[in-house]
Amino acid sequence: MNIREFSRHLFDFDSHYPRTIIAGVIFITVILGWKLFSLELDPGVKSMLPRNHEIVQSMEKVDELFSGSDIIIIAVESDSLFSHATLTKLSAFQDSLESIDFIGNVTSIFTQKHILPEDGGFEIEPLLIEIPNDSVSLSELISKLKQSGIVGNLVSNDFNKLCFIGQIISSFDYDEFEFRQRVFSLVNRFSQPENFYVSSLPITRATIIENMQRDLRVYTPIALGLGILLLMITFRSWTGVFLPFFVVGFSIIWTFGVMGWLNISVTFIGTLIPVMLIAIANNYGIHIISHYYEYTILDPEATRGKILRKTIRKLGVPIFLAGLTTMISFMSLLSHALPRVREMGLLISFGILVAFILSIFLIPSVLVLLPRPTYLTKTNGLTTINNILVSLGRGFTRYRIPTLIFLLTIGIWLSMGISKLKVDTNPDHYFPEDSRLRIANTKISEAFGGSTQMHILVEGDIYDPELLRNIEMLTDHIKDAHEIVTKSYSIVDVIKKMNAGFNGGDPTYEVIPDDRELISQYMFLYSITGDGDDFDLMLDDMEDPSFTQVFLRLKEVQTITIAEIVEDTDQYILANFYDDAPMEITGGAALLGVLTRLVLQGQMVSLAYSIFIIFIIMTLVFRSITGGLLATLPMVASVAMMFGLMGYLDIPLNMTTSMLTGILVGVGVDYTVHFLWHLRDHIKYGDTLDEAIANTFLISGKGILFNGLSVIVGFSALLFSVFVPVQIFGILVMASISFCLFGALATLPALISLLNPKFLYR
Repeated sequence: MNIREFSRHLFDFDSHYPRTIIAGVIFITVILGWKLFSLELDPGVKSMLPRNHEIVQSMEKVDELFSGSDIIIIAVESDSLFSHATLTKLSAFQDSLESIDFIGNVTSIFTQKHILPEDGGFEIEPLLIEIPNDSVSLSELISKLKQSGIVGNLVSNDFNKLCFIGQIISSFDYDEFEFRQRVFSLVNRFSQPENFYVSSLPITRATIIENMQRDLRVYTPIALGLGILLLMITFRSWTGVFLPFFVVGFSIIWTFGVMGWLNISVTFIGTLIPVMLIAIANNYGIHIISHYYEYTILDPEATRGKILRKTIRKLGVPIFLAGLTTMISFMSLLSHALPRVREMGLLISFGILVAFILSIFLIPSVLVLLPRPTYLTKTNGLTTINNILVSLGRGFTRYRIPTLIFLLTIGIWLSMGISKLKVDTNPDHYFPEDSRLRIANTKISEAFGGSTQMHILVEGDIYDPELLRNIEMLTDHIKDAHEIVTKSYSIVDVIKKMNAGFNGGDPTYEVIPDDRELISQYMFLYSITGDGDDFDLMLDDMEDPSFTQVFLRLKEVQTITIAEIVEDTDQYILANFYDDAPMEITGGAALLGVLTRLVLQGQMVSLAYSIFIIFIIMTLVFRSITGGLLATLPMVASVAMMFGLMGYLDIPLNMTTSMLTGILVGVGVDYTVHFLWHLRDHIKYGDTLDEAIANTFLISGKGILFNGLSVIVGFSALLFSVFVPVQIFGILVMASISFCLFGALATLPALISLLNPKFLYR
């Protein structure tokens, strides 16, 4: 069956059963939409990485051995921090913090112990035995704090800040929103006159997701409103306005309805699906309405049936190709290592498929039943836009050499900015500088060397001196090689202090003993004089441990740098300890670093796949390599220029902006497909090349222009976000689509006029 015959059957079906089609679409929408109310949000990160990933498995092992690897740091600032009243209040805060279900052990000056040398051994004593109530006892406490080595860790150097470090019981299985609510409820109860600052990766993640959800409720209706306004100005009829957006609305409901029926939860990146479909899914409807109206203007005496049949015959293939290439660009995400990214690619592809099917079935069925707008019969209907587009087309072809030289110069200059492109995935930068979370992270980082913690999980005979030296060598390497790592703490530090204490406090003895039995005796003495629970976070068993954790403090959350630390550490372990006990970096910070690297690498791989597949499809469609190159060239050039522009403007590539490539490839190629297909169509009907270019601008130019403008306007709603990466994402999409649109309406006419490719005449 050829295209003409298929389009005739399609139109016959639409025209004979319009009410049945409309009723069927409404029925399916109600059935799928029923499950919208059962959709669940997934605020965690556990579903982002595959469950068999080594980081996930190591975190689950940490959960089992030490009851979690995430921490929360709460800093308190006061000019009278060590007054009796303030310390009494903070002691009560310590008890309340420990009562929160999500939090296990809490380390602070109220729980910290230190090792004191004595004759023939050492003594374990709490740092704060009694809250001082006079200047003498306060001076003794300050002196004890300085000697203990916790200044800069639990107490700031200026002694006006102290912190509480709480262990979060599980790395995965808890509600981060409830956790944040419980913590801030407690902090708000104790704050004033003291200032409290809270920092924790789970709280950061929960705040990011909350901002995305709040923005979703704001910019989704804004996107709809702006799109409706654009179509109202463009088509000046309610039919031309609402038919494309009915398609968009139904595609969103069907997509989320399928998620509900399949019990797929909505993740962080899933909140972008509605805006993407609002901006992308109405493209097919816009082309149908635009051509339907244009053919009506050219032949006002023709019946609606005749105009619709011609519209479907002319648009069937280019709309199918546009939908196919857009779906392929998102389906290429199936090559991604992250399950949730693969899932999002499938869902957006499904939404685009729904929009395509509804556009060729629902829109013609409605147009068959409705009268055409009366303004279309007037001679000045869209004449101004037509004249402008045709004039632009003739100008680009007449001055093709200057046009191409100018565009090539701009393109090369912008592309050179790629060398300046940076990767910055610090979650702090997602928020304004004056936000509560960012202020807290800055205060804690300045006072205590960072608010984020990584872990090294070590397996083996933990009291073996050789293994302890390996741990010390590894931590020293990490701190020397990476400035972001400010401090480390492990069982090595405890044993070295016990050894010095056993030898009268002589600092030359602050080394790892050579005798394993001596180390075991130290730990036994500690268990007698101290509290064995002090090592619950560090050792799986105090008498004969098989696992231990090393803690690394980071001064800021640069996730791409964390990924580099993970990679460097793995290589160092492999090179130096390949025959020794297993060691591996783990924890929430390491998870975020690995996740970021996988997202960025996955986007680059999926970009390469989608460009290659689309090039092959375009080559087959036009039966010419030249045709394939011309169809994909503006899109590829737009990708290069966009990344270059990001480099010049110092806009970093992060997890949000990396999504840009899928939209660029999926939508950007649509404009060239429509232009080349209709250009070849006009040449087949006997037009010269210049006439064909002019007629393509006349008939199809508005559809391409309005299509691009609708995407730009749709994504402009993201500028109303309070979330910094979303605003940047919106700006970048608007700029990139403008590049693609300009490439289709300026670069292609000039280039085709110069080359006069043979595939257009086949």
